[in-house]
Amino acid sequence: MALLSLEKAARTLCEKTGQFVPTTIGLHVIKERLAFEQAQPIYLHPVKKMTETIWVSDEVGQVVVRVFLPVDLQEAEQVPPLLYLHGGQFITGDAKTYDKLCRELTARARVCLLFVEYSNLFEAKAPTQLLQAQAVFDSLASLALKYPLDLKRVLVAGDDVGGTLALNVALRAKASNLPIYKLLLFYPVTNTNFDTSSYVSFAGGYYLTREQMKWALESYRGDLDLKDLLLAPLQASFEQLAKLPETLIMTAEADVTRDEAEALARKMRDAGVDVSQIRFQGIIHDFVSLHILDKTNACRLAMNIATDWLAYRR
Repeated sequence: MALLSLEKAARTLCEKTGQFVPTTIGLHVIKERLAFEQAQPIYLHPVKKMTETIWVSDEVGQVVVRVFLPVDLQEAEQVPPLLYLHGGQFITGDAKTYDKLCRELTARARVCLLFVEYSNLFEAKAPTQLLQAQAVFDSLASLALKYPLDLKRVLVAGDDVGGTLALNVALRAKASNLPIYKLLLFYPVTNTNFDTSSYVSFAGGYYLTREQMKWALESYRGDLDLKDLLLAPLQASFEQLAKLPETLIMTAEADVTRDEAEALARKMRDAGVDVSQIRFQGIIHDFVSLHILDKTNACRLAMNIATDWLAYRR
């Protein structure tokens, strides 16, 4: 198959990645492959790392949160909390495979990054993951008693399905309860329509496949309707979207989720939200988190923009 013009590392990854196989063995291979690929040597920004547990509910129990702090915090200095919700289609992703990205955001944007180890779809169905993310967000005030958090600049970020969760946290945030200062989304999943131009053009051969997204959604959604905002925040009304904070959305050219993420940016703009959206050419899904893509032009520029944007105060 002749691939779209891609950066060399992205092309290499696409050429060696097999098709999605939704079996116990196939899913195990996906998780093991990611862990193996993310174990390759790479520069890691120095940070301080701690672990917290947050109570969610009697039904859900606790959720683990990995806390990342800059190593050179000054006495009495406060930094913005950045609630980070990871991607992986609810199949893969954890603090170990996202360590590189979390460290870079923490050190370069100078934030306290809170990485939520929410349940995968084998452990629980929707809406458990949102309840876990919401519980951590609601605990920021109490966490500020232990960590040097600037609660006037609360940040929320996510990639892939973590972007879906981040949008839902932001849509549910009350103006009187720690308003969110900025929302950062890397190639977020925003809808349940698998017939967009990008889903058709990049259905297979570009790392993340259409069939993988369809299977993950059906396996994760439980009893939720496909138009539920927890699955499809693009379905939110203009009135609901108007409540969102300043937002930055980054998309990849060769990515099945591209069109729905960019459609969300347009809808948010029409709703009056201060939103910016950037498409990076020649690159694929997961380009800011995968080690093999860390030195691509797309990743380096995206991280420069993201960290500067998070740190900038109007």
